[in-house]
Amino acid sequence: MSRAKFLAVVRFPSWVKTRRGAVLVLTALLMVFMMGLLALSVDVGYMMTVKTELKRAADAAALAGAASLVEGIDTAQMKAFEFLARNPVGRENITADPGWEERLAELLQENSGRFQVEFGDWDESLREFVPSSTNPTAIRVLARHDGGPLFFARVFGKDRFHLEAESIARYEPRDIVLVLDFSASMNDDSELRRIVEFGESARAAVEANLQQIYQELGSPQYGSLQFTPQYYTQVGKAPSTGCEPQITVTFRSNDVYVVSTKDLSNVVLQFSNGTVQKFDGLKGKTGVFKGTGTFAGKRIVRCWVKSGCNASGEGPGYGERFEDTNENIKAYFGLNSVPYPYPVGSWDEYINYVKTNSFVNGAGYRKKYGYLTLVNYWLEQRCQANETPSLWQVSEQPVRQLKEAVNVFFEYLSEVDTGDRVSLVVYNSANQTAITETPLTRDFESIRTTVWRRQAGHYDHYTNIGAGIKNGVDELLARGRPNSFKMLVLMTDGKANRPNDESTGRAYALQQAQRAAENKIAILTLALGLDADRALLEQIAEMTNGKSFVVTGSTEITDFRPELMESFRTIANHRPVRLVK
Repeated sequence: MSRAKFLAVVRFPSWVKTRRGAVLVLTALLMVFMMGLLALSVDVGYMMTVKTELKRAADAAALAGAASLVEGIDTAQMKAFEFLARNPVGRENITADPGWEERLAELLQENSGRFQVEFGDWDESLREFVPSSTNPTAIRVLARHDGGPLFFARVFGKDRFHLEAESIARYEPRDIVLVLDFSASMNDDSELRRIVEFGESARAAVEANLQQIYQELGSPQYGSLQFTPQYYTQVGKAPSTGCEPQITVTFRSNDVYVVSTKDLSNVVLQFSNGTVQKFDGLKGKTGVFKGTGTFAGKRIVRCWVKSGCNASGEGPGYGERFEDTNENIKAYFGLNSVPYPYPVGSWDEYINYVKTNSFVNGAGYRKKYGYLTLVNYWLEQRCQANETPSLWQVSEQPVRQLKEAVNVFFEYLSEVDTGDRVSLVVYNSANQTAITETPLTRDFESIRTTVWRRQAGHYDHYTNIGAGIKNGVDELLARGRPNSFKMLVLMTDGKANRPNDESTGRAYALQQAQRAAENKIAILTLALGLDADRALLEQIAEMTNGKSFVVTGSTEITDFRPELMESFRTIANHRPVRLVK
């Protein structure tokens, strides 16, 4: 056998038959199988996509409904359905219909079989939803989708699929610290200073408020004082001969009013700095005398009146002596035998205040004694609780408006029981820092009571905003719950002036705000009035992801009540929501 034939036999044995087209048949069978797998993967992928979309829509509906619970369950249900509609699932898109928002209630009815809502509460310890229609704090959304079409599943006689999704959202419980300014400036709107600062348009409101405070104190009676302040008048000695006069001298703001039964000859004035000015060559029986030239505007403390034949004992033409002394004033108003009514302060201090205070002078009450200026003295000079302890119960402004706003805050907080807790921090304290009056508690009434029993300048006059923030952060870090939303509500009507001064006070407030930010504690700030450092408060809110409110009141006489109410209402209703399932 030749080599060529041998190799041919070896390579292609005669008993091996040729199989043409076998691979083609196998390929065809595998293609059918692969197409089936492809159809299955398309079906499964589509179902997973729709399932994700359905869950996303249910989550959005639950969150929207939970956020609207404060407006009632009907509103919450409608809001939940609206957000379900805003998130299309598969090929269903309700929002594609023109005017769908106006037909929302109708659409809700039409889709009642595919959308259900339950209201209740979320038990954090058991991790379960508890249905309840009484002030619910959570919402459960059940959404169903009848999907399709399918591809591979048609082999088994199915061209549709059905999916369901459940989402539960609830209000996130909050731990809130109220950091409130009870510095002395929180009664400034009740003081005569506002007449000087705002002008005559403020007079009626300020004076009416001072009278209201007097009445709220029980309209006490001290000597012969009246509410409308009066000048002190000194009656001279009775005449002993026919040529001697009967003289009276009324010491007024910057002058004296002299009345004599005889013609006046000379009047000598002595001023608070010891200088004197003489008026001679006079005629008539009455006259008004005040410093002129270099003596203009000086406060008169003493005068001598020469009239008729009265004697000149202290100088040429000096005549009878009249003095604007505290003892004489107390005797005139019957205060010598009346004890001063409060622990700190005195009749002498009050009298000196009325004589020298610039706001009293600017409002036109210099040297006028009565309950109007007495109440003003308490508010401006002796406002602390250890000085005039009754002031907590009166309508000193704007602190009274703040108290009313805090009431509104707790009323709205109590409308929906979300497990919130509140703490109260007041600045300043006796050591010019701050004091935590009430730790975090569910007993809102105890905080309300404490707020109402505090007064402007309760512990101290100054404004230590940084200390207030520090105490608030300390409280939240020490007692705040791990799963709660933590926030401070900071309110002030002035500038940070402690520790030390305004510069260090401002820096300290920012330092403590940075500490709050580092601990993810939001600070909501309320700037009350024209003198508050709004830039500082806005910076504090911004750096802590909080919000800043500005409450300005009117321009004539500051009335913050409406804006304060709205601000605290907004804060109370700002309830974070979160998905729990």
